[in-house]
Amino acid sequence: MARSISMAPDAPVYRAVTTVPGWRGEGTVTKYEGPYDSPGAAKARVTFWSNRYRREDGTTPVTGRVEHGVVAWGLLS
Repeated sequence: MARSISMAPDAPVYRAVTTVPGWRGEGTVTKYEGPYDSPGAAKARVTFWSNRYRREDGTTPVTGRVEHGVVAWGLLS
């Protein structure tokens, strides 16, 4: 899905990295979502997946973090 983020050419971008349970409980899957223009937007995705997999006892098997970077823009040849 395409998105438009208004930002300076050298502005930092953020992504959410989450580890969630695999299909039918087999292992784990690492998900990468973004880029986002603020750390809060990426953190919201980590929170979403944590809440989505929350167990009845209040624990969650999800771990997550927010990463940041700078995009290097260039022309495709």
